[in-house]
Amino acid sequence: MTVVQEHLSALKAKATDGTISIGDAVNLAVLEEMLRDPMCTIHAEDLQAGSSYDIPKLTQQTFGKMRAADEIIDEGHFIGKALGEGMNGYRPIVELMNTNFGIYAMAEISSAGNTYATTGGQFQMPMTIIGAGGTAPAQSLGAEHSQPFHAYVMGIPGLKICTAASPSAAYGITKSMIRDNGPGILFLPVKMMKDAKSALALGECAPLNKAVVLHAASDASIKAGKAVTVLTYLHGVRECENIIAEIQAEGLDIDLIEMRSLKPLDMETIRASLSKTHKVAILDESTQSGGVGATISAAISEQCFDLLDAPVQRLCMDDAPVPYALSMEKAVVKRGSDVVTAVYGLCNKKY
Repeated sequence: MTVVQEHLSALKAKATDGTISIGDAVNLAVLEEMLRDPMCTIHAEDLQAGSSYDIPKLTQQTFGKMRAADEIIDEGHFIGKALGEGMNGYRPIVELMNTNFGIYAMAEISSAGNTYATTGGQFQMPMTIIGAGGTAPAQSLGAEHSQPFHAYVMGIPGLKICTAASPSAAYGITKSMIRDNGPGILFLPVKMMKDAKSALALGECAPLNKAVVLHAASDASIKAGKAVTVLTYLHGVRECENIIAEIQAEGLDIDLIEMRSLKPLDMETIRASLSKTHKVAILDESTQSGGVGATISAAISEQCFDLLDAPVQRLCMDDAPVPYALSMEKAVVKRGSDVVTAVYGLCNKKY
């Protein structure tokens, strides 16, 4: 226990001074929850070495092989094990090196969601899947490592789907999801796992059903009709934060909303922003067909149509494999520059 306590102290120091990464923030949350609740277990590939981003670091060394299993490269196998544990009173955590390979456990993930949903939550099914994913500009990971798995699982009943683009969000959502009595998946931005750093509030859980306004458009821009609601998640958060100054230089502004909950959607926060801006652009890390942006766009059209002064602008990936070559990838994956163009077009009625 001495080793893990020293490790926890070091992580908490980073959390306080603002130098903790997303991977370390999740590792801190996992260790805290496993210490708090002896029914928590964890499964991961290369677990003893901390996997790719240190999420399961020191779990087996601290809790032993029964609670912390170093798994073979077979996602269906170890997510199936977690499913059985969740059905029998445990609180399993699964870390995926890359969430795209959760594809090989679709049956097990579907079973978890449907088991919980068909009983109206009476049959508790706690299971938390955490992993790095999404598709960043200039990712260079190739097609199979760049799929929008977060979109693939959107239709599974009973499943909560969250994202986090900062250490504080990742920490709080991880703690809440582990404690929740239903199954959930937390997607993290694969290209920001180690370099996105910030402070976080130790011990605090975050809601699993809320979006967060990261930047509010100025009153002047709203009054002039030059403000746009921008919805995004994962790498899109950083892409949008980086172009706010450029947008403001044009006399425009945005309400930047991080969609930390993809399912359920936080329509209350979206509606509140649209009631001011009346225009919306969605920077989406999934495909045009069947994507997360398509679901959000449909929900806005169905529930907030009277608030719109312009068509919903959906900036999503093409229905094509994500190329490895950067010169080709630019044609498939949308980025901050596309948001600038969309915001300008919406504010100047050039759709």
